[in-house]
Amino acid sequence: MTFTPNQRHPFDLLVLWAWEYDADFIALLARACAARDVSAHICGPDALPRLPARLDAGEIRARVGLDRVWDWGGEYEQHVEAMQRNVPLMINDYARVRRIWNKLTMHMTLIAHGLYAPHLILLPSYEEQPNLSRVDLTPLGDKFSVKSVHSGGSGVLEPVTRWEDVLAKRREWPGEQTILQAWVEPQRLGKRRAWFRVFYACGSTFPCWADDRTHVQEPVSPEDESRYQLGILRGLTQQIAGLCGLNLFSTEIALDQNNLWQVCDYVNDPCDFRLKSTAANGVPDEVVVAICDRIAGWVKRQTQGAS
Repeated sequence: MTFTPNQRHPFDLLVLWAWEYDADFIALLARACAARDVSAHICGPDALPRLPARLDAGEIRARVGLDRVWDWGGEYEQHVEAMQRNVPLMINDYARVRRIWNKLTMHMTLIAHGLYAPHLILLPSYEEQPNLSRVDLTPLGDKFSVKSVHSGGSGVLEPVTRWEDVLAKRREWPGEQTILQAWVEPQRLGKRRAWFRVFYACGSTFPCWADDRTHVQEPVSPEDESRYQLGILRGLTQQIAGLCGLNLFSTEIALDQNNLWQVCDYVNDPCDFRLKSTAANGVPDEVVVAICDRIAGWVKRQTQGAS
């Protein structure tokens, strides 16, 4: 869906997408932009191949960009340099996103600023050191997660317990370093496990219960936020936003058995915005609607008065 401004002026927002399950999010974002009088150009998968040429030719001009494609790599990132040349402001700057994709970097950043994160052991890549001597796993406890340094979140992994599991896993990403991370067993707050996914959108936070076993998400109600003193989730997420410099991301935070708030899955971008109404482990619809409204409002603030 496209809202066409005066041809002499650029669009306020250029959105790139290709994942079929992003369609609902894109439609809600377009609706939010229309409601706030923000001109938006939506570039879908069929239009991506010609995007660099159209940007450089001035056929498409935009003040702000949101790129939900480039993390796929290959042909899906061929437009990045053209976006950097032609779009002055990104909702999430490319260089900052590359930085947060490195889990070791984010782990060290968070703990250096006083946040808690599960104990971590870094192993060399299989290509660098195929015959790896056994390391002491005692600091990790009885079970732990194994992932590559640029992999997805611990919330979707199964824990392992043996050195043999580590050796097998690291062969799956031979060119990447391997991270071993202590497994966090959350407390129970009422009938729920104290594991949360918090979405950050342009200054606002949206905490959700996110069961680490079922991955079902529910908004944290004002009553629960007060009863269990969950306002800390907002403060932690705001602090993470200041450290990573992104305007749109999610993080996973759990209250462990020692009463510590652990940032378990540091910073995620792009976020999975599948709606709960269409996917069992999707994001509550009302949260996605609110996020889209915040994005549209932020774009309007950045572009109002621009020529």
